[in-house]
Amino acid sequence: MKNYPGIVLVILCIAAIFGVGCTNQTAPLQTPTPTPVPTPVVPQVMTTPIATPHETTTPASVPVTTLPPPADPSDISEITFLRYSDSDFSVDYPSPWTITHSTYTPYYCKNVLDTSRSDYHVCFENETKTIGPFDFYEDDNIQKPSRIVMFTSADGTLKFVSFTSDFRENMNGYWVLDPSVDWAKNEFELRYPNLSASTYVTNYKYFRSENILTSTFDVRLPENPKYYPEAYTEKSIVTLHHVYTFAFITTKENFDKYRNLKERILSSIKPNDVI
Repeated sequence: MKNYPGIVLVILCIAAIFGVGCTNQTAPLQTPTPTPVPTPVVPQVMTTPIATPHETTTPASVPVTTLPPPADPSDISEITFLRYSDSDFSVDYPSPWTITHSTYTPYYCKNVLDTSRSDYHVCFENETKTIGPFDFYEDDNIQKPSRIVMFTSADGTLKFVSFTSDFRENMNGYWVLDPSVDWAKNEFELRYPNLSASTYVTNYKYFRSENILTSTFDVRLPENPKYYPEAYTEKSIVTLHHVYTFAFITTKENFDKYRNLKERILSSIKPNDVI
């Protein structure tokens, strides 16, 4: 008897397959469910906004133009006048003008009349520039000091100045003005010894008003060399106790322009003394 081991094994295998219901069909493939990939959570970072500095630009400074003070009108009808008064005198003056008070003590200057010296004029040069054209030399008949009131226009081109001196007790009522142009010329040449009064003193007047002796005259000084003031009108009044000297001071170009204003001021002067 022959052994057929291979055939037997094949038959057994086939029988086993049919026994378990195996067929030649292929089982369907199942699609695997994809596993979700977790999305990484990025933590939200809260940032505080950083303020950008605001650059402040300072505007360039604009130069301020200061306008010069206005000049006085030449028409006196456009001017408002005020009345000034003290123990010596009273006078009308334009309302915008400023008023200052000071005193002056006369002193002896040995070369005031020495025209041979080149420096004779320096005796009272500073006083003339800062106060006005007055008699600054020492006089034995006059007490010390003298009183000064200065009225100055807003633009500084016009001044009205009073120079009041007191007689010594033994001279009250004895001193009088010389009613001639020679007196005015002498006064001028004491101040300007190198100039001729005949050339520069004009419009001299001498009169008596309410028993008061008064004189006035005009002066226009040369341009070369330069003098101060350039032009002025002087008015002198002598009363029982005082000698008053007033000066309306301006430039030569304004001398005629403000003639009416000058006359308005000078004519309003009233001494406060026994007549």
